[in-house]
Amino acid sequence: MPVTFALLLLLSQATADPCYHPGGRPRFCLPPVTQLAGMVASCPQACSLSLGADPGSPSSCNGSLTLALGNPFLVTSVSLRFCTPGPPALILSAAWATRGPWRSLWRRPAWPGALGGPERVTFRVPPGPKASVVASHLRVEFGGPAGLAAAGVRGRCQCHGHAARCAARAQPPRCRCRHHTTGPGCESCRPSHRDWPWRPATPRHPHPCLPCSCNQHARRCRFNSELFRLSGGRSGGICERCRHHTAGRHCHYCQPGFWRDPSLPITSRKACRACQCHPIGAAGGTCNQTSGQCSCKLGVTGRACSRCGPGYQQSRSPRMPCQRIPEATTILATTPRAYSTDPQCQNYCNVSGTRVHMSLRRYCQQDYVLRAQVLASEMAGPAWWRLALHVMAVYKQRARPVHRGGQDAWVPGADLACGCLRLRPGADYLLLGSSAGGPDPTRLVLDRHGLALPWRPRWAQPLRRLQREAQAGGCRVTPSPELEPKHQRRSSTATNASKSTWK
Repeated sequence: MPVTFALLLLLSQATADPCYHPGGRPRFCLPPVTQLAGMVASCPQACSLSLGADPGSPSSCNGSLTLALGNPFLVTSVSLRFCTPGPPALILSAAWATRGPWRSLWRRPAWPGALGGPERVTFRVPPGPKASVVASHLRVEFGGPAGLAAAGVRGRCQCHGHAARCAARAQPPRCRCRHHTTGPGCESCRPSHRDWPWRPATPRHPHPCLPCSCNQHARRCRFNSELFRLSGGRSGGICERCRHHTAGRHCHYCQPGFWRDPSLPITSRKACRACQCHPIGAAGGTCNQTSGQCSCKLGVTGRACSRCGPGYQQSRSPRMPCQRIPEATTILATTPRAYSTDPQCQNYCNVSGTRVHMSLRRYCQQDYVLRAQVLASEMAGPAWWRLALHVMAVYKQRARPVHRGGQDAWVPGADLACGCLRLRPGADYLLLGSSAGGPDPTRLVLDRHGLALPWRPRWAQPLRRLQREAQAGGCRVTPSPELEPKHQRRSSTATNASKSTWK
């Protein structure tokens, strides 16, 4: 039993990832130290077998020896063995160059000193992640004649603390990157994990690359430093190539021509549905992002604008696929002749002949003078009908304002039955009346005491003139002519003279 437990413990330690804690949190990690380069030769021919020697250097060891590592590595030690006691002085220089001429990049790192001798010298870097020498080439300069028998360089791959394994023999050496990094030396973030800027890992902070919030609709993103600064260092990724008909920085809304299905999560591939607007009934191919409602032409209704609305019928014109029905199926009013034999309708309607004389006095007696279009009607009880009006102009209004646009009016059922009001849907009328006798004083009432005259364009100017006279004080209450002073009767007569005949 103890043997089995020990084997399981060793197996778990062998399979554990050094770049992550047992709980899954990322941590700083380094690949192991390996032999990077070296040379071995017999002493009589040692000076002519310098590994990676500079082509311009002589074939003897009186000058210098260059060791080419091929790629940047973290050098931990350099060992030199001589056939005879070493030269009086040694200088070890390092260069880091992956592109371009490297000869101009030589520098002398702070080696702590050479150990050993007189035939063996070793340059070592103290342990620790910060005390390291990054080099792709090493050069040894001799202060005198020397017979070099062997040279060796040990170190680890430069993975910036994001990998614990490295294929050092590969060309170029490649780190097995962790923390969602990529590249030969783990020097950048993966395309889908660029919400934070790339940074090398340290023992205090592993600096892993974080994924962008793309709602599973994009595989790539890019880092924007300005957005990262404005967010207070929380997020700087911008999703690229959003799929499934999504758009936006986080692929969080739908493209034009699609709408968001609220029954599905935003991460679903079918979260954005096509608008499917009718090519003739819709004003365009876009729709509301939340409801999917298309923009319909006049008289067209439905979410996809595929049918005609109430009071409209289909036409053959693609520009106006629905036209208004000339005659409604519901008769709003009938002529008095149809009910002339009904005794209840005899002398019921208070409608004069075909001529109506409009004076300022009669204008002032009205609670409202409107120009409106009748749209539709419906029964509102046994005694009243409700009409849907579209008010085009207001020439006079009561204490409660009447606004232009949609407005409801109330008509007694008996007035319609006796033909006191002749109203046809879709036609324009001049409406005169009062609110007295209605079910509610605030309602607009059309009854037998008022007028509904088919509109004539020539009436607009006289009505505006009467409106100006009323606003100037012409509608003030005055005593009867018998009691008026003589000097006021002339003005009253002149006011009554300003009357018009309406046909």
